[in-house]
Order: sequence, then structure tokens, then C-alpha cells
Amino acid sequence: MGFAVLTLLTFEAYQNAPPIPARVVDTDGGVVFTGDDVRNGQEVFLEHGLMDNGTIWGHGAYLGPDFGAATLHEWALAIARQRAQARYSRDYATLSGEERVAVDAEVGRLLKTNRYDSRTDTLVVLPAGAQTFREEIRRWKEYFGDPRRNGGLPANFMTDARQLHDLTAFFTWAAWASVAERPGSNHSYTNNFPYDPLALATTWGVSDTLEAKRRRKARTSAGRHCEG
Repeated sequence: MGFAVLTLLTFEAYQNAPPIPARVVDTDGGVVFTGDDVRNGQEVFLEHGLMDNGTIWGHGAYLGPDFGAATLHEWALAIARQRAQARYSRDYATLSGEERVAVDAEVGRLLKTNRYDSRTDTLVVLPAGAQTFREEIRRWKEYFGDPRRNGGLPANFMTDARQLHDLTAFFTWAAWASVAERPGSNHSYTNNFPYDPLALATTWGVSDTLEAKRRRKARTSAGRHCEG
């Protein structure tokens, strides 16, 4: 009986695991990275003992960051900057509170949309995602190079370009799995963990903000009427 339950749990864990796409491409069809890159990056992660420095989906040590969460946040910020320019022709940092809520909701919707096609085993990422991937390779190289910011790893801990590329592919895949909605559900493959408020923003935030603004105006008008 116990063995049967263990077998069932193992099967369900396999069935529920996020897919590793054979190819991750941009909207023009250009290959950003491959499933082999992700698997190789996981091997790099394990080979270098990075679970003793940071985490993936909360598993590991806390001297460094959650690598997937850090990647996801940079991805969300890149989309936010792009959408702020497209909507308002301004930098994201200069938006008003109401404008920022609207952009944040769009960021959440774009990231949560699952663009993995199981028929072709291909994941499509938006242009901001492809650009973020290239920038993240440089960012992780800097992280591993500086003991003052990497949780005590040796200087120039990782410099090999291929390893950095594949490791970033692994981090990016982990980021995608933590935000893209699992088919048939309203949560990600990891149940929205690690949580990023920008990446998981919703249109409810827009409605709540506008309603709160209307209520403040109503209270102000009522107060002025009473004073008069």
C-alpha cells in the first residue's frame, strides 16, 4: 500500500512539473535558448553548489538571492519600462500612481499568459523577455565576480561564457514557471511562488485604485459642502 502511494505521488509530481521546452524563441522565431541549455544550466547550478549560496523556488540557502525570483523581477521591470513608453511616452519611474497601476496590471497579464505550445514543444517570449535574457547573462557574471555582493563566493567564481549562458537559461526557465499560468488553472506551475507583486499584478489593482480615488473625491466634496 505504502509503495503504491509513493508511486502515485511520484507520478503526480512528474505530471505537474513545469515543462522544459525544446526551444524558447522570440516573437520573430529566433531561438533565445533551448531545453538543453536549461538542463545544462541546472547541472552547472548543482556542480558549483549554488544551492549553498541562493535558492530556486525557495530551495537552497539564503546568502544570495532566489535566482529565479531575481530574474523574474528584472523581466517584469523591463516590460514595465516598455509599456510605460508605449502608453504614456514616459519612463516607468515618472508615472503617476494611477498610471503605474495600469502599467503594472498589463505587466502581470503579459507575464501570466502562458505561451508554451505543447504540440511544438516551443515557448515564445516577448521581446522584453529576450532582451532581459541577454542582459541577465552580464548581470550574473557581475554577481559571481564580486564577493562583496554575492554572499561570500570567491572573486570571479564563474567566468565561463557557456556556463553563464546556460545557467541564465535555467534561471529564466525557473522565472517563467513561477509566473506563467498552468493550463486550466489561475496560478503558475509553482503556485505563484516566489511572489513578485509586479509580475503578478492584476487588473483588480486598477479597479481598487480608481474606486479609492472616487471615494476620496466624494469625501472631500462632502466635507467642503458641510463647511459651506
